[in-house]
Amino acid sequence: MSASSVISDVTLTLEELLKSEQRPANFFDVSLKSPADEAVEAGMTPKVNLFLYRVAENAFAKNQEKQALGPNILEYPPLWLNLFFLLTPFAEDKLDEFRVLGEAMRVLHDNSIVPGAALKGSLENTGEELHVHLSLYALEQVTQIWSALDKSYRLSVCYEVRTMFIDSLIQLPVSRVLEVDTRFSQLP
Repeated sequence: MSASSVISDVTLTLEELLKSEQRPANFFDVSLKSPADEAVEAGMTPKVNLFLYRVAENAFAKNQEKQALGPNILEYPPLWLNLFFLLTPFAEDKLDEFRVLGEAMRVLHDNSIVPGAALKGSLENTGEELHVHLSLYALEQVTQIWSALDKSYRLSVCYEVRTMFIDSLIQLPVSRVLEVDTRFSQLP
């Protein structure tokens, strides 16, 4: 069962992966703020910004049937979601930015399927798994994101995380057919 906290739980999972799987350890910090609020400062530790910029319904899972919870109850199907993240490096030195971006991309590539044991929050130790995919957006699409943030473009990559769901709380009582009455008659 996935709670409505699934969006924050997925974000927390990715943040923890980026922190724990980077090599060397503590090579960069991870920030979840808007990249518009980030700044490069003197003496800063390099960081990667993981920004959730879009949540969309998964079109392939949209038309599912109601699910039987028992003989007398049907539950609305869950809301299936895809999450889209912008990954942006920040460092004093441009080469450090490239190193941070490369290492963060390696971490997400090596963990492109995140099993239930590695999930955080309400997803922890569930049978769920996340699929993390590098989205091949054109430069124009990425610059549109930066334009919406009202900031100048910075080197960034986009990732799509699918599919997770939020369970519906709507349950419908139903009555099952308990007996069949079959009658036959002669046609004139």
